[in-house]
Amino acid sequence: MKGYIKLLFVGFLSVSQYCMAQIVDDTNIKLLKEYLTIQQKRIGFNGVVLIAKNDTILFNEAFGKSSYENNTSLTIDSKFKIASITKSFTAMLTALAVKEGKLNFEDSLAMFYPELKDSSWRKITIEQMRSHSSGIPHNEGIADYWSSTSFLPLNNQQALDEIFKMKLMFVPGTDVKYSSPGYFLLASILENTYKKSYTNLLEEKITTPLGMGETGIFNTKAIITNMSYSYHLLGDSLIVAPYRDFSLMKGSGDMYSNAHDLFKWLKSFGGIMWAKEIREQIFTSYTKGLNNNDHGYGYGWFIRPANDHHKLAYYVRGGTFGCSAISAWYPTEEMAIIILSNISTLPVNELWSDLEKIIFNQSFKLPEIKRDLKISFDQLENLKGSYISSNGDAKLLIISENENLYAKLGNNPIFQIYSDSFLGFYGKKVNVKFTFQQNTEGQIIGLVAEGRGQVLIFNKE
Repeated sequence: MKGYIKLLFVGFLSVSQYCMAQIVDDTNIKLLKEYLTIQQKRIGFNGVVLIAKNDTILFNEAFGKSSYENNTSLTIDSKFKIASITKSFTAMLTALAVKEGKLNFEDSLAMFYPELKDSSWRKITIEQMRSHSSGIPHNEGIADYWSSTSFLPLNNQQALDEIFKMKLMFVPGTDVKYSSPGYFLLASILENTYKKSYTNLLEEKITTPLGMGETGIFNTKAIITNMSYSYHLLGDSLIVAPYRDFSLMKGSGDMYSNAHDLFKWLKSFGGIMWAKEIREQIFTSYTKGLNNNDHGYGYGWFIRPANDHHKLAYYVRGGTFGCSAISAWYPTEEMAIIILSNISTLPVNELWSDLEKIIFNQSFKLPEIKRDLKISFDQLENLKGSYISSNGDAKLLIISENENLYAKLGNNPIFQIYSDSFLGFYGKKVNVKFTFQQNTEGQIIGLVAEGRGQVLIFNKE
């Protein structure tokens, strides 16, 4: 009997290992490396990718530079700002406080800030802030946010004053709108409740128990070992990331981490670290339509349901100056995909989607690094001009300068476009394709723009 059980156990292990091999084998690994190398050249991907199943890391590679100024390369241990991935930690800390009886989801702001005069603000609950249904605007709602306030090293009271000056976008609980200030308030409430800093609470309840020693709160004045420099993709030009103080991002976007630590965070949801009731709270879809996303939103996480094309995934994205990131957990497969970059405005959704196709052996075609054709002066003169979308909502400028062609859509940054056919042009780091249209006399009358799943028709003015 013992021999039978041993044989059965060995057989089970063999099947498990075989299934894992089927998910990622040498062919997958080669394709992953080839894909990410192409994306490094094509769109300027710069970062670390980690893919894992259970406790096993299947793929972990670094691409590009930690510092362009010093010509140092990223490593798999490099640290990155993780922006809104921070919200997943704040949501967990709030859930733990409720389980400990320190807070209730229906507690209102009036309980913690009795000085609030506005009755609508006073009624906002913890539940509404966690699910982005509070009506509190996003950062842009703060007065002079991008022109001055986001640069200021505010203390907690000054930050609260700036937030409470805002006018609510809707009656709390009647709609959904993404709000980082709502998560700032959750972090402040946690500090008031425990009489401890958010940093200490994070360490005590999450990062220390999980052994996440490379994770912490970013501070623009602190020297953080292995921290990557920050860059920003402006059009198709790489610049040093603009400055932004993190004092208004507490609990909503002020953390840093590396891929290995985030893997520890993700795989903790497949173990016994967190009570079942807490996991169910966090990964239950409460709202939908957040950021024009048709996926559900739980507490700090987006929830993508399984269908014919995708597996069930819990994920959270992060984006700020010097950061493009996504962290995804597949509960059924107990798999993790983590993408961290020190360059802002990279299309991490596109990268994530492609990595999934490779990992799960779905139909996939490698992106092309297209050739650049020389443009004649007459062709440049014919193409340049002002174009209006067919619905009149968007204006596109095609600009000729120094024998090169550039595009500018509305108030977005200008970027260079390159020719791969007589009437076909593309952006190298801005993932868009333009196909110019001409009449029978050879005059340009419009163009078709394709990018990120959208097709727009423009008519030349």
